[in-house]
Amino acid sequence: FNYFKHVVDSNAPFTPGIVQAFYSRVLQFDQWQNDAQSLSDTARADIVSFLRSHAQEDELELWRYLRHPDTLQVVPIKIYQDLEELAVSEHEPRQKSGDKVRCVKVSEAQTLVLILSPTGTLEAKVFPNLAMVSGPRLRLVAPVTHLYYTSTLELMPHVRQILEGSLLTSHCFEVTADGVQGLVTRGATFQKFETFIRAKLSETQDLFLSLKKVERHFINSQSDPFYQELVGRLERANRIVNSAQSGNVEEAERALNRGRSALRTIFPNDRLLSLLVTHLEYGLETRQKGHSERSAPE
Repeated sequence: FNYFKHVVDSNAPFTPGIVQAFYSRVLQFDQWQNDAQSLSDTARADIVSFLRSHAQEDELELWRYLRHPDTLQVVPIKIYQDLEELAVSEHEPRQKSGDKVRCVKVSEAQTLVLILSPTGTLEAKVFPNLAMVSGPRLRLVAPVTHLYYTSTLELMPHVRQILEGSLLTSHCFEVTADGVQGLVTRGATFQKFETFIRAKLSETQDLFLSLKKVERHFINSQSDPFYQELVGRLERANRIVNSAQSGNVEEAERALNRGRSALRTIFPNDRLLSLLVTHLEYGLETRQKGHSERSAPE
C-alpha cells in the first residue's frame, strides 16, 4: 500500500509489470527476502481480489505469468566488473535504438548507468549489486535512484524522480515552478517520513546532498551553481582572514564548515576546494593565535 501510494506515479495503470517492479524493489531489503512467503501470500490475495472486481476477461491472461516473491531468487553480485557488464547488457536495446549508454562506478556495491538520448535528454539510474534469477538469465533489481534530466542537465519538471537517501530513505518527488513537491519514505515498508511542499531544492538538506552525490559523476562542477557559490564563499572568507582589517570571522568559520562538509561528501578530492579549505583553516588558526597572543597578560 505504501509503495503504490508514495512511490509509484498515481496516474500509472495497475499492470503485472508494475507489480513485478515492486517485487524487484522490495526484495532488496533483507526483511522481505527472509519473509518472502508472507509477502507473496498477502500480495496474491490482494491481486486476486482486485482482478475479480476490476479486470476484464481478456486482461486476466496477462496476470497468469506474474511471479511472486516465493518463486524469485535474489543473488548478490560480489565483483563490480560483473555488475557493470550486466548493466551494459540490460541496456543494449537502448543503445540499438540510438541512445548512448555509459556506466560509472559509484562504489564496489553500486553502478551508475547514464542514458543519453539523441535529443540530449538524460536518464541517470543507480543499481545496487543485486540480481534476480529470470529463467536462464540474471536481471538487475530495480534501481534505487532513477532521475530524468533535460538537455540542459536540469531535473525534468513534472516527472516523478526517485533518489536514494541516507539511512534507508528514498526521495520521491517532482520539480515544479513552485519548487520541490514530494515525500521521503523510510525503511522496508516505504513509510512516509517527510513531505516537501513548494520547497526550494537547495533547502531540502538530505535530498539536495544526495542529489549532488549522484550529479558529481556526470555534471562538471565548474558549471554547477552550487559549486560556484561555495567557491565564492570560501574565497570571500579567505580574504576576510587574510585582511589586516577586522572582518566577520564567524562568516569565515561558517564557510569553512560548509567547505569541509562539501569536500567530504559531495566533491571528494576536488583540488580547488581542498586548496581553499586548507588556506582558510590555516588563516583562521593564525588569526586566532595572533589574537590570543595579543590578549595574553604580560
